[in-house]
Amino acid sequence: MKKTLLSLLTAIVMTVVSIAGTPPKRNCGTMDNLQRLKAEDPTLEKRMQQIEAQTAAYLQAHKYDQNRTNAVINIPVVFHVVYNTTSQNISDAQCQAQLDQLNLDFARLNADRTSTPSVWSTIAVNTNIQFCMAQRDPSGNATTGIERRQTTSTSFSSNDNIKRTANGGMDAWSASSYLNIWSCNLGGGLLGYAQFPGGSAATDGVVLLYSSVGSVARPGTATPYHLGRTATHEVGHWVNLYHIWGDDNGACTGSDNIGDTPNQAGENYGCPTYPKTDGCTSSSPGVMFMNYMDYTDDGCMNMFTAGQSTRMNALFATGGSRAAMLNSLGCVAPSTACGTPSGLTASVSTTTANLSWTAVSGASNYTVQYKLSSGTTWTTLTATTNSTSLSGLTSSSTYNWQVQANCSTGAGSIASSSFTTSAVVTCGVPSGLSTSSITSSSATISWSAASGATSYSVQYKTSAATTWTTVSTAGTSIALSSLTASTTYLFQVQTVCSSGTSAFSSQASFTTSAASTGCTDIYEPNNSSSAASLISTNVDLAGLISSSTDNDYYKFTTTSPNTNIKITLTNLPADYDIRLYNSSLTQLAISQNGSTTSETITRNTTSAGTYYIRVYGYSGAYSTTKCYTLRVNVGSTTFRTIDSPDEVNPLAVNQLVVYPNPAQESINAEFNSPTAEIIHVRIFDIMGKSAIVNEMSVNEGNNKFNFDLSELNKGIYFIELSNSTERIVKKFILEK
Repeated sequence: MKKTLLSLLTAIVMTVVSIAGTPPKRNCGTMDNLQRLKAEDPTLEKRMQQIEAQTAAYLQAHKYDQNRTNAVINIPVVFHVVYNTTSQNISDAQCQAQLDQLNLDFARLNADRTSTPSVWSTIAVNTNIQFCMAQRDPSGNATTGIERRQTTSTSFSSNDNIKRTANGGMDAWSASSYLNIWSCNLGGGLLGYAQFPGGSAATDGVVLLYSSVGSVARPGTATPYHLGRTATHEVGHWVNLYHIWGDDNGACTGSDNIGDTPNQAGENYGCPTYPKTDGCTSSSPGVMFMNYMDYTDDGCMNMFTAGQSTRMNALFATGGSRAAMLNSLGCVAPSTACGTPSGLTASVSTTTANLSWTAVSGASNYTVQYKLSSGTTWTTLTATTNSTSLSGLTSSSTYNWQVQANCSTGAGSIASSSFTTSAVVTCGVPSGLSTSSITSSSATISWSAASGATSYSVQYKTSAATTWTTVSTAGTSIALSSLTASTTYLFQVQTVCSSGTSAFSSQASFTTSAASTGCTDIYEPNNSSSAASLISTNVDLAGLISSSTDNDYYKFTTTSPNTNIKITLTNLPADYDIRLYNSSLTQLAISQNGSTTSETITRNTTSAGTYYIRVYGYSGAYSTTKCYTLRVNVGSTTFRTIDSPDEVNPLAVNQLVVYPNPAQESINAEFNSPTAEIIHVRIFDIMGKSAIVNEMSVNEGNNKFNFDLSELNKGIYFIELSNSTERIVKKFILEK
């Protein structure tokens, strides 16, 4: 909606008293707190207007989703846990869970992002804002980022007493370097409140009801506000976001100063069903009740928009009111003394040793010394990793060795150990060579164990060949595969010992048996659609493409509710392809991977019917001896059609092919659609920035579109097809 400068009105605040720390409805005290601060500080309004002016200039320069910065803003966080009872003293793990949920929500990595309606999927974004637990305090000392105080105050309100030690709370850390989060028992039904940019540094931060602190993975107890979204909502205020309805309930004139959030009459509670409309919103797309800045339950919140993200980022740009946060060292642990290596181990042979140890934090390299235990002179070397190899050692000898870490702050203490090299062992030649389990394509060869063996090297070849194939094994037998039928093979075995290798054994031989097709092939003749063989579903069948002109046709029928289809062609002896037709023999899909790669066709539809399958060799490929495996799976659950970057439902489009890939000036997208419909097409780069956005009409069956890429820079791109509920994504490379 078109929005004007914010008219800051007091939010309607519930007065129902919290029972056991759990409010009956979401109650954010941020706007009440803002009105109180303005009354106490007449200059606050002017400072906020200056922030709005800087934000407006930034928005004009960055145009929301199209030109947002890709730089990640890291914000150090300190939790001030203030409690009266032990149940209010939330654990470190609960604080960490809340931090993790903030990072997921602000990066749009939250698992429930797939619940965002598709109409807003292109503007639901990663905000480029992340949070870390503070590792150093304002004095430069190491910290866990969590501090605690037991108080005699049984509850707090939005009057900021929680932020003052003298009033039973805890003082804030530097507002220019940390996000202060207070956890406490809030009265009056409050879930939390935040301070907008421009307020006093002494009270800057976010206050949360202790039972709302947590995450989807580790919930709090304030059901249904127990999944950490209260913090996401209040931190949204802290980075200058207003309630999505503009805090002008029912009048349709409120504004959150964001251009891509729909207008709405007021807040939403509970978990509405999409789409939802009110007196300010048309039937499509309705109100954005799943936005983190609405009042719905935690389980129904799942998105920030591109406009909200750009407004947040404005605070950290040059001249922004929170730009100093970028220079904070809160996320960086203070330097410490260089540690001592531990876990010293040695892996030895007769003349070598591989030394390793546990890495020391902050170490740039390691000084390693070693000598014979009877010697007096050390050999010194430098290792850049936590391991090094020694060679030229004496067998059956004990060595002393030591390692010292070198850090920018100096060298650590020396750690010492010893090892003994192995004795030289005579390496015996294998004997007793034999064969078993001989088939047309495989055989198992074995031999007697040889003295000193650590492994064996096996060589084999056909009797007519001049070169050997070499394989290794730790045992005294090995199975050979992919052999040629009715062929004599020679083989020999060599022992591998720690001291070296033996001579090869005498050669032995075996002959593979004659080939057998092993194919059921009970469906011939089925070389045309009129002779198509009726087959069962959800079972494997074997068939044979026996000549360059052989085609195998099959047909099957689906019945409701098992109308979704997945066809796989595996165990291919050559380059075979498959095609799917409807009952009128109109082609619906094709799978034509190269070489012996398996083929797959997926068709998700609600319509039952009769279908035909054609299996054939590409460019006349065939095999008279080896069969393929065909399987038709049907079911009521949709089959996946692509491995997508996100966990999304598969678009009802089969075998999306983009070519040429790599592309130069343009690219083609070819696919089969089960229905005629309107789909959305978007081409975007690896950072998610949209380059081409369009809507296209597609027909049932094969569709092909061409896209002009001449205005794009070279790099990695993705093409996305989506309809009202699903999407499919394919990667391609653009070269210039």
